[in-house]
Amino acid sequence: IVKVRSKDGPNLLIPIPTGLFCNRLTAGIAAKAMAQNGWNATPEQMAKLFRVIRECKRRFPGWVITEVESADGDYVYVKL
Repeated sequence: IVKVRSKDGPNLLIPIPTGLFCNRLTAGIAAKAMAQNGWNATPEQMAKLFRVIRECKRRFPGWVITEVESADGDYVYVKL
């Protein structure tokens, strides 16, 4: 879940299903995008990273990855 509250603009709530985001297809896409930007990662390494993310979601439900509030009132909240 990604929440963004802006003082001036619209608020956003983006639920991202882990099963759709963390799979072998997106691992290949992520590895290709990283290679274009100068990072070295194989699709197998990205698939392993995504497996670890799914396992963390099962073991630690509701884990807050980051919660940031800026001085001007903008708020960003990312929960696994």
